[in-house]
Amino acid sequence: MKKLKRFLGVLLVIIMMFSAASCGDEPQTPDDKPTPAKIYPLEFDEVAQEQDMQKFWNETRINLGGGRTTSNDGPLDYGFVQSVYHSLKVNDVQVPVYSTRCGYNVHSFSWVDVEAEGEFELNVELTLLQGDKEFCVVLPEKTQVSATLEGNVATAKITDYGDYSFTFDDQAEMAMTLIVAPKEDLVIPQGYTVQYIEPGEYTRQETYFTETNKVYYFKTGVYDVTSIALPSDSIMYVERGAHFRVYQDGDNDHYAALYNLGSQNIKVLGRGIFDFSQCVGGDNKTKGVFSFSNCQNIEFSGIISINSNNWTLCFWYCKDVKVNRNMLLGYRTYSDGVMFSDCKNSWAKNCFVRTGDDAMEVKAFTASTNADCYTDNVLFENNSVWTDKGIAYGVIYESLHKVENVYFKNNSVGFAQAAWSDHLGICVIQMGSDKSATWQKVYFENIEAYKINASLISVFNRANNNNEGGLIKDIYFKNIKAKYAEQTNLPVYAINIVIRILNDAQGTNSRIGRLYIDNVEFAGVAITPENYQEYLNCDISEQATFSFNNIKINTLN
Repeated sequence: MKKLKRFLGVLLVIIMMFSAASCGDEPQTPDDKPTPAKIYPLEFDEVAQEQDMQKFWNETRINLGGGRTTSNDGPLDYGFVQSVYHSLKVNDVQVPVYSTRCGYNVHSFSWVDVEAEGEFELNVELTLLQGDKEFCVVLPEKTQVSATLEGNVATAKITDYGDYSFTFDDQAEMAMTLIVAPKEDLVIPQGYTVQYIEPGEYTRQETYFTETNKVYYFKTGVYDVTSIALPSDSIMYVERGAHFRVYQDGDNDHYAALYNLGSQNIKVLGRGIFDFSQCVGGDNKTKGVFSFSNCQNIEFSGIISINSNNWTLCFWYCKDVKVNRNMLLGYRTYSDGVMFSDCKNSWAKNCFVRTGDDAMEVKAFTASTNADCYTDNVLFENNSVWTDKGIAYGVIYESLHKVENVYFKNNSVGFAQAAWSDHLGICVIQMGSDKSATWQKVYFENIEAYKINASLISVFNRANNNNEGGLIKDIYFKNIKAKYAEQTNLPVYAINIVIRILNDAQGTNSRIGRLYIDNVEFAGVAITPENYQEYLNCDISEQATFSFNNIKINTLN
C-alpha cells in the first residue's frame, strides 16, 4: 500500500508539471518556423573576366595631363565582369557576384529570387576574396539586418524582400548589393499569344514589334540588339538570365534601346540585364536607353541596367506608370536613374540606383503645350540610391510646366559622394528654366542617409535671364536623417537655400515660399528652431527677396 501511495504521488507531480507547462507558452512547432525557401540565383552567360579592378575602373576616366582627368563617356567593350572581390552563398547555394564601374569605385551586385510560402529565412555568407576589413554594415539600416565579420567572411540573416548592401569600414569601396525578390512566374493574359525569341543578333527592324495581344518572350541567353519597340497591349518578358548587349547603329542613332510612343497597356517583366557600354554617352550622345512618351498603363520590373549612356529610365507625359524592383548602375555623364516628366498617377518602388548623374527625379520638361501636360501625383517609395555625381531624390531644374503632389517616402541613401557643386543634395528642389512655373506640395518623408558629402536638404532657384526662374512653395521635409556628414570640396549643410539672379534677370523671377522642416537630424544633431541657423546656408542674390519666416521648423507635429 505504501508503494502504491508513493507511486500515485509521483504520478500526480508529473501530471502537475505537464499541466503547468501547458498553461504557459507552447513550445514552437515546425509549423511556426519560416518555411524552407527555394533560391533562384540570377546568372548570365558570356560575362567578361577582369582581375585588375583598378584598371577596370580607370577606364571611366580620360587623362588630360597635369593630374587632370575627365569622364570617359566613349564606348567600351563591356560594362560588367565576374567579381574578384566576393564569393556569395545564400542558404548554402552558390550565387554569382558581378562587378561594374561607378563614378568613384567598383560596385558589385547579385540577385536571388525566393520561392516560399509565408515567412522565410535566408542565411547569407559573403566571403571577401581580397583585402582585410574590420567590420561590415548592411544598408539601408532600416532593414535592421546586422552582419558579423569574422576573418574575411560576413554572415547575416535576411527575412524580407529588398536590397541589402554589404559595406565595409564605412567606405563605399568593395561594397556588394544583394537584391532579394519574390519569384514571379509569367501570367499570360487571356487572348494573348506568345512569340518566342531566340538569343542572337537583331537589327532595329527585326525587333520593331507591331502585333498586339502578344507576349514577346526573350529566352535565356545573349542578345545583341540596338532598339526594341513594343506595341500597345503587349508584354516583353525576359527569361531569367537574358543578357542584352546594346549596340549603336551608326553615329546618328537616336533610337532608345527600348522605346514606346503613344502606346498603352505595356509590360516589361522578367529578370534580365541590359549593358549600354558600346554606346556613346556624354555630350556626344544620341541614342536613348529606356524611353516611354505619351504612354498609359506601363509596368517595368526586374531589369538591371549597366553603364547607361543617357538618361536611363524615362517617362515623358505618361499616366499610370509602375516601376518596381529594378537595379540601375553606371557612371557616365547624364546617366540619370528614374525620371518622370509631366507624369500623373505614377510610382517607382523597391529600386536600387547608383548612376553617373541624378538618381530619382521629377521634371516638367516635356515638349507639349497640352493643358494637361504637367506633373501630378508621383510617388517614389522604398528605394535605395547611392550618388557619385548628382542628387539623390528631387524635383530637378527643367520647369516648363507646373509640378504638384510629389512624394518621396521611406527611401534611403547609402553613400552620397557627389561634392562638385553647392546645388547638390539628398532631398532637393532645383528649378529655374521658366519663371511662370510653380512647383508645390512636394513631400520628403522618412528618408535615411548613411554618409553624405552634400547638403541634406537643398532648395535652389535661379534665373539666368528674364525668362527663367519660377516659384517653389509648400515643400515638406519630415523625418529626414543623415548619420554621417563629411566635408570634401564644399561645405555640407543640413539646410541649403539658394536664390541666384544672374545676367539680366529680375529678382522677382525666382521665388521660394514656405518650407516645412520637421524632425531633421544632421550627423547626430537634431535641427530645432533654436539652432537651425547654425546648420543653414542661405545664398540669396542682392536683388532677390526671401523671408526667413518662410522656414518653419518642427511645426507639423
